[in-house]
Amino acid sequence: MNDPDWAAKNRRASYNMMPRVENWTAAYKLSQEEARDIAVTYVLNNYLALEKPVTFGKDGAPSYPKVGERARLKLDNIGGVRFVPDSKAASGWTMTGAMDLRTAVLAVRLGIYLRQESKWGVSTIYWGGMGVGRDEDDRHGKGLAIDFHGALTNFGKFDVAVDWGQQPITLPNGKTAKTWPLNVMPYFRLDVDTPAGGFFYAVYHFLAGEASDNGTNHESSIGDRSQILCPDTPDPSLRMYHQDHIHCEVAAA
Repeated sequence: MNDPDWAAKNRRASYNMMPRVENWTAAYKLSQEEARDIAVTYVLNNYLALEKPVTFGKDGAPSYPKVGERARLKLDNIGGVRFVPDSKAASGWTMTGAMDLRTAVLAVRLGIYLRQESKWGVSTIYWGGMGVGRDEDDRHGKGLAIDFHGALTNFGKFDVAVDWGQQPITLPNGKTAKTWPLNVMPYFRLDVDTPAGGFFYAVYHFLAGEASDNGTNHESSIGDRSQILCPDTPDPSLRMYHQDHIHCEVAAA
């Protein structure tokens, strides 16, 4: 005999279980329903807080947030990390703009990785463009993208502008340059054996596995064509605008 109340309670209880590794799907590949369900699980496990409390219907499924609904994220705890806007205009914000829940999942996973699943022990991430863009119809305005500006780690603070974009480039001929010459294909200018180089390398390659990358089954490396944009992005028309942050998104090109 079917018991609707039992089924509803069982469905509601299932949201308490964190995603299993064997069922893992990259954030950018999630459906809206999958992203909503994972976001709810993160809320129930104290890895995320939304602008309103999660609610459930009589059938045990979430009634807030709905599938496809965007939500603002509270900044004090995203994946166990404090997210701080790297902007004077947003210095008093306590929440992001409205985020696609696939991007919310990406942010939580980034926080968890950098805080507890790697050596970096990150406590604070500095960001831009989360639910806010130049206009409401660009990727940031639609809540599909994150700009990563830096982080406070066990090894100190790393800032994309200071510790990457403003660092000299050693060219193949041994000379140094402040910017990439047009006749040289960029590569990662930093040494991965230095703290800053190792940190940004780890961030980039984490994002290459979770965010929209290059449209193939092979993850990009720094300097390759990718939707992940950084100070060493190969396209000069994009590179000039990404000397102070790493751009990532869940939208396909």
